[in-house]
Amino acid sequence: MEFDDVNRGDYPVQLIHIKNNTGETVSPVIMHLPSYITATVSPTHLAPGKTGVASLKLDSRKLRDFGLTQTSVFLGKKPGEKVSMDKEISISAVLLPDFDNMSETQLANAPEIRLSETELDLGSFGDKPTKTGTIIIENTGKSTLDIRSLQMFTSGMSVKLNKSKLKAGEQAKMKITVNKKQLRSARSKPRVLMITNDPKQPKVVIKVKTKQDK
Repeated sequence: MEFDDVNRGDYPVQLIHIKNNTGETVSPVIMHLPSYITATVSPTHLAPGKTGVASLKLDSRKLRDFGLTQTSVFLGKKPGEKVSMDKEISISAVLLPDFDNMSETQLANAPEIRLSETELDLGSFGDKPTKTGTIIIENTGKSTLDIRSLQMFTSGMSVKLNKSKLKAGEQAKMKITVNKKQLRSARSKPRVLMITNDPKQPKVVIKVKTKQDK
């Protein structure tokens, strides 16, 4: 579940549709909720074969940092049920910086990020345990570009950036390395998230593609 492009003050809601496939009436509950998410389930009791909806609401004011925040919650048949991995629901939220108070002059002189590519295809691993690719980042704007946050949506990846502040016209190299074994057990698609001070592109997502050999 992804709460994408959230601004401070937003209260987005995501739904999970539930069906009772057991032979008994259950009381579905969402467990291990973080402070920034509330959940309600309707109806509170589900007879065999019946369906319901869990509503998860995000309070963006309680997200501490810009960029990616990840957690896991668990769906249970009744309150107090023991959690297990097959009941896990992964949740990610991306909080964007606010540029509403920038003047026209500031916007005209703002930094602008440009990437050599936004989808990195690393191809087949072959006999190698890891693969690495490089993306060139350029500031085509008029003031310093600040890459404020650099995060990964999944495990099995590492990122190296040779500089996070780029003056107008400057370039930086970002190397992305993926681990074949760890990537196989990842729960989501490999992506890199950058949060910048470019008001037109405060969030940049780089998709990473690989071919898993049999």
